[in-house]
Amino acid sequence: MAEALCFDMYGTLCDVSSVADAIESELDVPTSLAADVDTLWREKQLEYAFHRGAMGRYEPFDVVTREALDYALDYYGLDATARAALMQAYDDLEPYPDTLDALASLAERHDTVVFSNGTPAMLDALAANTSIDAHVDGLVSADAVEALKPDPAVYEHVASDLGRPIEECRLVSSNAWDVAGASAAGMRTAWVNRANAPAERVGGDADLEVPDLEALAETL
Repeated sequence: MAEALCFDMYGTLCDVSSVADAIESELDVPTSLAADVDTLWREKQLEYAFHRGAMGRYEPFDVVTREALDYALDYYGLDATARAALMQAYDDLEPYPDTLDALASLAERHDTVVFSNGTPAMLDALAANTSIDAHVDGLVSADAVEALKPDPAVYEHVASDLGRPIEECRLVSSNAWDVAGASAAGMRTAWVNRANAPAERVGGDADLEVPDLEALAETL
């Protein structure tokens, strides 16, 4: 039986930096400032997810994302009344150009799911708005186990949800920390290393490294 492919959503299938356009228009700020806000928002989103995991203070990913946005807006002294509109932009992230074709190709040979820290509501909206939902067998949220990647329980959950041993599941992610966490938990991994970044020093190494999803589809 072919392995199951578990695709990270944010930064792997969809470009989180595409919210910069919404930041620029909603806040009426220069492009360069919008890019800075976007970068800090994403950095704090991941940082807060890791901190909450370490402290044992779980909150769903939409809460973590909102907290990170609040910090970024406050850091740059920007109007927080646009928060709702900017959070809505997370439902309309742009998929990478090769996302849909790669998913369609890989779904012919593998079970495929989106596997994300995002809440079910976040994933439902984004998958529907991007047509990703038409190319995968399901959407699996870390929220079900009230933990966030890279907690081992999250990777164990997706294997359980698929009814597969964890070693028959492969995480596909562009986030090196996610790959390291999945590998440490016993999953196979494919690192979509678009930025040609070095591997993480904590966790495990990727079984497969590719520059984009098109290359992944050709390889698998």
